[in-house]
Amino acid sequence: MAKRKTFKVGDRVLVIGMPPVSFRPGTRDELGTRKLFKNMIGRVYTVRGFGKYGTIELWPRKWDSVWIEPEFLELRPSRRKPKR
Repeated sequence: MAKRKTFKVGDRVLVIGMPPVSFRPGTRDELGTRKLFKNMIGRVYTVRGFGKYGTIELWPRKWDSVWIEPEFLELRPSRRKPKR
């Protein structure tokens, strides 16, 4: 079976990397963006949606949504039980 290269809503994905996070000189990371992304690496999340520029929406916390590029994600096997 060929490995699927695209994601769809409901897929489980593993975060395998972190996009570069940069701020203008003199600006502090008051929201903890860099720390949030670092904590997501190695964890599995459910795809919640897609952005118009090809980013994928994940919800690492109950009230937060993160948009991440697909090259930093790896598709995980489905947990669905096989049909009889």
